[in-house]
Amino acid sequence: ARLRLEPERRATSSGVSALMLAAQNLLDPGDEAVVLTPHWPNIGEIPRILNADLVTVPLQLRDGLWRLDLDRLLEAITPKTKVVWINSPNNPTGFVLDQAGQRAVLERCRKLGTWLVSDEVYSRLYFAGDPVKPVAPSFLDLAHAEDRLVVVNSFSKTWAMTGWRLGWLVTPSGW
Repeated sequence: ARLRLEPERRATSSGVSALMLAAQNLLDPGDEAVVLTPHWPNIGEIPRILNADLVTVPLQLRDGLWRLDLDRLLEAITPKTKVVWINSPNNPTGFVLDQAGQRAVLERCRKLGTWLVSDEVYSRLYFAGDPVKPVAPSFLDLAHAEDRLVVVNSFSKTWAMTGWRLGWLVTPSGW
């Protein structure tokens, strides 16, 4: 049997601090980060502050909904890519990456040894009519302990606790 390590949860001073800590641990100047656009400005600016190269993959507005060309995203994740940033549900569009899309992105990152940072601060502000699973799909539902996955969350959105400035990271064990 394979030894399964549990992910670690780490409290941070806010969700944005969690994003910055993840970036500072994963990115060096000149590294490549892939992000979806449109995005909350800090998602793109944090890698830029650290002098990383930003590759953007645009969401497309079709029939009143934001959609992702998954093939385009997968093609953007190359052996040069150090980190993929996914914000789902997305701020500002509301786009949600479904589990099939998450599975494809996670498999691509596994194949290339690419880190995946999943910003899931809006995961509980989601309605799909499923009372059993009333939250947005999470990469944590698909991940293995050895995956290069960092999940960011915060109390500020779901629990309306912006003044408390409290967030957390879920990281691989020993990270």
